[in-house]
Amino acid sequence: MRMITWLNNKIDQLLQPELLRPENLGQLHPGDYVPIPSDIVLPSIITAFAFVLIRHIFDRLVVYPIGTYFGLKDSIPRKNTFDHPVLEQEYKNSKSPTSDVILVLSKKTGISERTIQFWFKKRKKQDKVSGIKRLSDSSWSFAFYFVLSWYGIYVLSNKQWSTKTEDCWKGWPLLTVSNDMYYYYLLELGYYISYIYMLFTDHKRKDFLEFFIHHNVTVILLILSWSVNVVRIGALVLCIHDPVDYLLTFAKSAVYCKKHRVADVCFVVFLFLWILTRLIVYPYVVLYSVYIELPTLAENDINIKTLDSSLVIQFLKALLVVLQVLHVLWTILIFKSAATKFTRGELQDARSDSEDDEKDEDDDDVLNDENFKEMSNNNTGNDGIGQ
Repeated sequence: MRMITWLNNKIDQLLQPELLRPENLGQLHPGDYVPIPSDIVLPSIITAFAFVLIRHIFDRLVVYPIGTYFGLKDSIPRKNTFDHPVLEQEYKNSKSPTSDVILVLSKKTGISERTIQFWFKKRKKQDKVSGIKRLSDSSWSFAFYFVLSWYGIYVLSNKQWSTKTEDCWKGWPLLTVSNDMYYYYLLELGYYISYIYMLFTDHKRKDFLEFFIHHNVTVILLILSWSVNVVRIGALVLCIHDPVDYLLTFAKSAVYCKKHRVADVCFVVFLFLWILTRLIVYPYVVLYSVYIELPTLAENDINIKTLDSSLVIQFLKALLVVLQVLHVLWTILIFKSAATKFTRGELQDARSDSEDDEKDEDDDDVLNDENFKEMSNNNTGNDGIGQ
């Protein structure tokens, strides 16, 4: 307990400005509460561990039965190939080596270039993500965003400042936080911390870097906004984002379960709401409030002026712009996905598919290649490869 108390004190000293320290808040009425960093940082880490555990239970009790019902496989059959340390090392560096690299590998190993090309194709298919794994990822995200989006709407439905954003700043630093707002922040923060971990354990995404940046930016935004008590604008950001995300994850789950008509309908609704929330509501409500309303109020209020001029707020403003840049980048990817739907007749999520997501090709010519068969026969006993 002493260690936890010491750690909490250090968290408060590090993250909370002097103006917001508990000992300086004597003006609060009995029962009023303002955010303290130590009240959410360690609890959110515990919540993240809980989410990881719940995710595994959710997979076993919900995802696997549903996936099995719709005929999804828990694993990908391994293609017949051979183990070769030199090729394996190059595979770790690049899954799709250039022709020049293949030529060098051919000279180094004595294997024909054609056989090496086939080896890399088949090696990539060994790493292909199973349908159950994809369904697990999308279903878990759907479950969280569905529950938290409606909880967020419920929490903000009786908050006057949710429709009058300049009230998000008036009265700072003595802006009290209700219990439902605390739990809203705690669950969101715990989820994003857990998801950063799961980005490394789930299948690799095409836009892994964008997701990694997005989730880390979100965690920093949540912690800093809590620390300087700008929770109201932070809650608006969360409430704007979550309802759209569960539509996309549900559409992806429908695709994996071969329910393409359901996926198409969800995707159309998602596309409309994405544009509405990310490209209209977010910049014209959140960014407008942060960059226009806050400086205007600061002209007549010394406390708000102190807030607006602080390095923390300037940093938060920059992060909010980073989110908007990501929104634009993802919008481009989503429209590419929509274009694919109309040109190929199938829905693809360009925003977060596996980077190994490629159409299977007929590999009979590979298996019939004499050089390949010879190398495979000579190496089937190595490390279980080729079984």
